[in-house]
Amino acid sequence: MAASDRLGQLVELTGNISNAFTIALYKVNSYKKNLFLRHHISLSPNFNTEAKINFGEGILGTVAQNKQPYLEENLDKKAIKLSPYNKKEDLKSFLAIPVIYKTLEGVLFIDSKESYSFPAKQQKIIAGLANQMAWELDLENQSTQNYSTPKFIFRDLISYSRFIAESSNQNKTIERLTNIPSSILTCDANAIILFDSEKVGKVSNFKGFNQRISNLSIHLGKGLAGSCAKNQCPILLSNTEGWNGIIFGIEEDKERSFLSLMAAPIAFKQQLYGVMLCGSKTAGSYSDLELDALTLMTYSAGSSFFYAETKDQWSYNKNLDQIVGIPNHRFLTLHTDSLEKDFLKNGTSTCFLSLKVKNLPDIYSSFGVKCGDLFQCGIASTISNTLPSPKYIFKFSENIYIVILVDQEWSKVEPFKIKLEHIFNSTPLLVEGKPMEVYAELGVSCFPKNGKTISQLIGASLSGVISEIFPKTI
Repeated sequence: MAASDRLGQLVELTGNISNAFTIALYKVNSYKKNLFLRHHISLSPNFNTEAKINFGEGILGTVAQNKQPYLEENLDKKAIKLSPYNKKEDLKSFLAIPVIYKTLEGVLFIDSKESYSFPAKQQKIIAGLANQMAWELDLENQSTQNYSTPKFIFRDLISYSRFIAESSNQNKTIERLTNIPSSILTCDANAIILFDSEKVGKVSNFKGFNQRISNLSIHLGKGLAGSCAKNQCPILLSNTEGWNGIIFGIEEDKERSFLSLMAAPIAFKQQLYGVMLCGSKTAGSYSDLELDALTLMTYSAGSSFFYAETKDQWSYNKNLDQIVGIPNHRFLTLHTDSLEKDFLKNGTSTCFLSLKVKNLPDIYSSFGVKCGDLFQCGIASTISNTLPSPKYIFKFSENIYIVILVDQEWSKVEPFKIKLEHIFNSTPLLVEGKPMEVYAELGVSCFPKNGKTISQLIGASLSGVISEIFPKTI
């Protein structure tokens, strides 16, 4: 027999035993701290089946709050308004009993049009029946918790988590994470907070929250999002009624329209990337089940972030010179368009300096591979320390370096070029205590005078070099 049928029969049996005018079983809504009608039998057309009774409100609310029975045997002596009725009834007595199993499950209300209708023996029988109702309500609550969210289909959740994990880049990951199907997770608002290298978070994508949150700074350990990020642990607030904490940051709008909140970290292998936060306007919308689903999806997002980061690093490393660790010719070729767009602009002057090491084969032949590699690192370091910033250094070929000196005119670059020539000319490089002299040629070209493209400017700096052959062979 279904729990609803058993409860109905218990209420009907109790009503027959007590000869009640009305018998009503109210169930507890623990999130809103009130009572709502679960089952009733009444001879009155004025009984209000829609009434919601707050804890502490009237007689029934007081019984729910204090968990103590209330008996009134002769209402002729007292004028009491009972909230279940829309109009006054000629009632003579009533009994209200807290229905308790492990916790308060509800309140049983019985009234009569006769005075002294509830003698002690009858109260004892009714109390026993109320205990059975409490057990049934507890069983019903457990069943509701187990089966009220069939929308969480494990197969769909796993499928969408994989969909997030297989995102091609970070932007695609964020897009998929903020558009979780409602069949998997329903929320009135969500936000993605990404943290930078200084561990300061900014709201990246959001919907449903106030527009001003995009300007907030989120700090580790501060508020719901910051606490989730600091501990890299999911957080659930199933009912925020009475909660005065902050969600994002101290400068946020303190309006509380979301009565259920949860946050889960976007992290992988102890590396924090961000936090996803979800909000619902209904208290109790989120439970451990929803939090587990969100955590699985944010973990998938973290793995996607890690993969994209690793892929970018591999791609970047592939385009670095393996000896000196600076971008090589391939990198320069791949990014020519973006470099031209950023640096070669009308009204600006950008200089290109080329340095060709002419005796590099002799260095390797005389001193070996290890010392030859260290010799190249010394040249790259000297170039970096001598020339002004902003600059971009590239290993153009085995023995040629190209430096882009951004927003620099020839008149300002020439003294640094002369200084660089003097350094190589006067002081050999010391590698593991061994002096190694340099034979080099340097050349400079300027945009827009010597060319309009990177290819033209590099060619001009190499073909129009001011040759300087430094001291004798080793």
